[in-house]
Amino acid sequence: MKLNKPAIDLVLTLAFSILLCFTSNAIAQWRPASEVGLTKAPTLQLNNISGKLIDIASYKGKVIVVNFWASWCEPCREEFGELIELQEKYGSKGLVVLAVNLAEMKPRITQFLKGNAIAENAIEILMDRNSTIYKSWKARGIPTTFLIGRTGKVEGVWIGAIENADSDEVTGKIQSLLRQ
Repeated sequence: MKLNKPAIDLVLTLAFSILLCFTSNAIAQWRPASEVGLTKAPTLQLNNISGKLIDIASYKGKVIVVNFWASWCEPCREEFGELIELQEKYGSKGLVVLAVNLAEMKPRITQFLKGNAIAENAIEILMDRNSTIYKSWKARGIPTTFLIGRTGKVEGVWIGAIENADSDEVTGKIQSLLRQ
């Protein structure tokens, strides 16, 4: 079976992501966006699980958390509750959490949500079926989380699972951006 370039790219991306899921999370922290070569948030236009097109540009003036995840990634599954907690805690203060699912079909995503008693509208779940957004954001495995300031600047990148949304490491940078 001969694979075309997009299929090979997807297989390599998924293989790298799986490998990253099994690596230690000891170094998980906000890092400068320069580590992945981003300064401004790239374009992000994807359908949510209801089929509605969501454009990150419509959230201008908000602080945005963009998280890349997949239901088969154990650290991603463990982190999902932390993302919901961030949305619940800071949503009224101007935070938006976008959970970008990597290459899975809607039935698999809804099965994950139902199996974990998570409401479909707990956070905005977007579907990156071909991993094009994942690549344009220069994510390095999953889970990877980007923190975008009100002006669209990438303020930080968290590579690995966020294990405690209440920690000073996680909330300090978010609260600082929300005060701006």
